[in-house]
Amino acid sequence: MIESQILTAGLLIALLVALVVSHVRPLLAFAAVGAILFVSGVVEQQVYLQSFANSSLITLMLLIICSFAVEKTFYVKQLGKCLFNGSFIANYLRLIVVTSFASGFANNTAVVATLMSCIKSQLPKQASRYLLPLSYASILGGTLTLVGTSTNLIVSSFAEQFGLQPLAMFASTPIAIVVLLACLLCMFVCIKLLPRYQVSEEVQGHHYFIEAKVTSPLLVGKSIADADLRNLESLFLTEVVRDGRVITSVGPSEVLQLNDTLLFSGDLASLNQLQQHTGIEVHGVKDDDNLDAEKTCEVVVLPDSVVVGKDLKQVHFRSLFDASVLGIRRGDQQLSGGLGGIKLRAGDMLLLAVGNDFKHRNNLKRNFVLLNSDILNNEQQTLSKSQSNWVLGGFFAVIGLSAVGMLPLLKGLLLLLGTYVLSGVLTVQYVRRRIPFEIIIVVGSALTLADAMQISGLANVISSGLLSLTNGYGVYGAFVGVFLATLILTELITNNAAAAIIFPIAFGAAQQFGVDATPFVMAVAFGASASFLSPFGYQTNLMVYSAGNYQVKDYLKFGFPVSIVYSITAILMIPMVYSF
Repeated sequence: MIESQILTAGLLIALLVALVVSHVRPLLAFAAVGAILFVSGVVEQQVYLQSFANSSLITLMLLIICSFAVEKTFYVKQLGKCLFNGSFIANYLRLIVVTSFASGFANNTAVVATLMSCIKSQLPKQASRYLLPLSYASILGGTLTLVGTSTNLIVSSFAEQFGLQPLAMFASTPIAIVVLLACLLCMFVCIKLLPRYQVSEEVQGHHYFIEAKVTSPLLVGKSIADADLRNLESLFLTEVVRDGRVITSVGPSEVLQLNDTLLFSGDLASLNQLQQHTGIEVHGVKDDDNLDAEKTCEVVVLPDSVVVGKDLKQVHFRSLFDASVLGIRRGDQQLSGGLGGIKLRAGDMLLLAVGNDFKHRNNLKRNFVLLNSDILNNEQQTLSKSQSNWVLGGFFAVIGLSAVGMLPLLKGLLLLLGTYVLSGVLTVQYVRRRIPFEIIIVVGSALTLADAMQISGLANVISSGLLSLTNGYGVYGAFVGVFLATLILTELITNNAAAAIIFPIAFGAAQQFGVDATPFVMAVAFGASASFLSPFGYQTNLMVYSAGNYQVKDYLKFGFPVSIVYSITAILMIPMVYSF
């Protein structure tokens, strides 16, 4: 028992270091921990396999797949067009209210992706004033129901694994409504804290990182000024890479050499102008490419994308997506050293030069949020009004029947998916390509870790430590400690990872006090959704990071009051709805 406890504790510490310090992908970190626990014998084979066959996890998978059909409905595609047709205040209020309600029933990643595209196309100069509230409203709305966010379903899967009742459809709703209203009011009061970055500003770090190469002897020996590389409208030469050496603060008298790599900060406006320079080859552009709007596309890298953690040479963009990367933007950071050596991260914004087959690739939405999605001919993909009516009607019917106990959610979603496939709304190939395997592996491995913490007694040891820290404050002090620990971990790693680590500790605390575990379960669920202070704790925060030209301090400035109001309201409401 002691050996198992020590091994589990060591793996838990290694997992935290990997996620917080080394920024290892959760997929790899959790899969490795789960596998080691199984191979070492800390958890039995049956327990390990059952972790991946948890009914709440399977329900989550079916829900995500069925949401693909909802994303294609006429009403979702038209959502943004009716929101942004008034003053800023009116637009802002409509955005946060509609987003929060929609995220209670639809996948909040899909809601944010849809409205991001609308904001980018309709209000590009005000994007920074809308995108952060969009993300926060989607997080708040996700807490309304069991299906509003993957976090609630994952916490439900932990509850089931520990012998508790899975969460009901509207178990969190009475708490979430009060929390949502308080936070929306806070977001309205704090509206002046939002940054006002202009997409068109000629400010380094707010543009794409673009690479070009000197390929002609005609330019050799010419200075930067003589080669007219200082007269580009919206491109600024930031670095020259020569023989592996990076030259910064490039002056107009710097003399060009053959095979010099020129690194610019800028946007598409001057890219064609740069391409016209004889002897300059722009990275990712063929000689006969004309970089008009139909041949370029802006995308945001999703957290579970296959490109995360890889550089452009490893990804093989052309073969995977029939596209090449023209530029990269990462929040407010100034990238350096050449495109080829940059390892892509979730939230990176990429400017792509796309081929004719790009719009036919089925792996796009699984890897990216497309900000100018007209290139995909969405009119042909959007369902008609009659199709949209029965698709949405079927979806809400399943949710409603589950809520009143007439049809288990798992069975209802399975029937609904079969209907969608048989009617042609979804194809088997489309579903297969978009199944989020990362969630299956992360959650299954996390359930294995939670079991190991419980079986080895580590959860009780940590719970005892938590009780000693909150000594004198009783069960309420332990409850607050669980909530705050989950919130802090969520900001440092990710929401689902935080829930996985804290849940067994919360369950152990409830057992030691001999009280109902439900308030502690809710503390984990709401704490894991409380990501307002950084771009990295929740995927919608990452999605808007580069698109809004945000700095990390913007999340702290606007998110801190929201986080305070959220925490106080949740801590007060949970015990009122679910007593100890």
